[in-house]
Amino acid sequence: MDNKPNTAPGTPRIPELPPPLVPGPLGRIWRDICTRILNGLLLALPVLITFWLIGWLYSILETKIIDPVAMVLLWKFKWTTSSTELPYWFETFAAPLLAIVVVLALLYCLDYFSDTRLRAYVSWTLRRVPLVSHVYNPVRKVFEALDQQSGQQRPSRMVLIQFPHPGTKLPAFVTAVCRDQETQRNLLCVYVPTTPVPTSGFFLLVPEDEVTELNWDAEQTLQTIISGGLTAPPVVTYFRTKPPTDVKPVPALVSSDAVPRP
Repeated sequence: MDNKPNTAPGTPRIPELPPPLVPGPLGRIWRDICTRILNGLLLALPVLITFWLIGWLYSILETKIIDPVAMVLLWKFKWTTSSTELPYWFETFAAPLLAIVVVLALLYCLDYFSDTRLRAYVSWTLRRVPLVSHVYNPVRKVFEALDQQSGQQRPSRMVLIQFPHPGTKLPAFVTAVCRDQETQRNLLCVYVPTTPVPTSGFFLLVPEDEVTELNWDAEQTLQTIISGGLTAPPVVTYFRTKPPTDVKPVPALVSSDAVPRP
C-alpha cells in the first residue's frame, strides 16, 4: 500500500523538515550547567549590587566624617590620659565605633535645630553668599522636595513622553507643574531616569497635553528601568485614546473692530 500523499499533478511538493537534533547526554549536562550558572548569577547580582552601593556610601562617610571624628577622639584620649600611645585594639576597633556613635548623636541633636532661628539664619546667610548660593540653593530645594512632611506627598505621577523622536516614549516622573506665559498652557517638569542607574537621568520640560498618563506606579517604573524591561508589567497605557481634560482653552484676542458673528 502506498502511503504517499495524493497531490495534484503540477503542484510543487513541499520538502519535509529534518527532525530536530536531540542533544546527547553530554549536551544535556552542559546545558543544565549553563542554566544553573545563569540562574545563580541572577540570584546573586541583586545582593551584590545592594552591598556594593552600601559599601560605596559607607566609604564616603568613612573618609569624610568617621575618620576625622575618630582622629579627634584619639587625640582627646591621648590628651586626657597623658600617654603617647594607645592600645592597638582601641585605635583599630573602638575609635571607629565611638566615632559612628558620636556622628549619630550629632545628627540626632541637629534635628532639634530644624525649626529654630539659628537654622533659618544659617540658611539665609548661605543663600546670599555669591559663590556658595549657586550650589546651596539647588541642593536645598532638592532635599526639601524629597523630605516628606505631613500633608505632603513625594512625586508619584508617572507619564510617558515622546523622546528622542516621535514614535518612541520614555517613562518620566512629574516633579512640578508650571504654565507658559504667552499661551497659558500647562507644562510638566519631568525627570527621566536612565538604565541601569536611575539616579543619573536628565530633566525635561514638556507640554501636559502631549504626554500620556502611565498606569504604573513609581516602584514598578523604577524596577522596569533598572532591569532594562525584564520586570515590566504586562499592561501599559502607551497609546492615548482621548484628549486630556486638564488643558484650559486659551482665550482669543478680540479687537474692538471685529464684527460679532450671529
